[in-house]
Amino acid sequence: MIVSCIIAFLLGVCFGVIPFSYLIARIRGINLKSTGSGNIGATNLGRAMGLPFFIIGFVLDGLKGFVPVILARSLAYPAACAGAGAILGHIFNPFFTFRGGKGVSTTIGVALALMPRSFVIAMAVWVITYFVTSIVSLASLTFAVFLVLMSFIFAEATLFDRIFIIVMAFFIIVAHRSNIKRLLKGQEPKTNIWRKQ
Repeated sequence: MIVSCIIAFLLGVCFGVIPFSYLIARIRGINLKSTGSGNIGATNLGRAMGLPFFIIGFVLDGLKGFVPVILARSLAYPAACAGAGAILGHIFNPFFTFRGGKGVSTTIGVALALMPRSFVIAMAVWVITYFVTSIVSLASLTFAVFLVLMSFIFAEATLFDRIFIIVMAFFIIVAHRSNIKRLLKGQEPKTNIWRKQ
């Protein structure tokens, strides 16, 4: 079991460390590390290049979580371990001195593969929160909390998977700690992801 978990985890990491949004921006001559928030994720890509590029980055970062979970499951490896590897590989990316994205898009991909009903509710909450507040970080934090709640209400995944979601939600919250400080001070900026900033 331990060996299977390690293999699945490493499989996820191999997908998670691919910096799709950063690479897309570089192709267009933009360095996300020195643009906007300095984050290499889809939200900052959207700020720099507009909605179409946000959607592309969001989908690709989501696939980084979705694909390894499906692959691990098809190979009879622990799917949650693959998801953990993808999310942590994205957040603690070794190619960027272990400072990657916030992990939300990748977590969305993992959640869709592991627990689709919980994902649908949590994603609906993300959409509502974002369009009411225009604050991506608040929507992302709300998504993480609701994903945990829904996973236990629906009980559609194994207990191991649900514990994994709790741990990943914790990492998402930790990755957003600077955003949380600004939210508490009322200083978190609003982001219109459908247009360049």
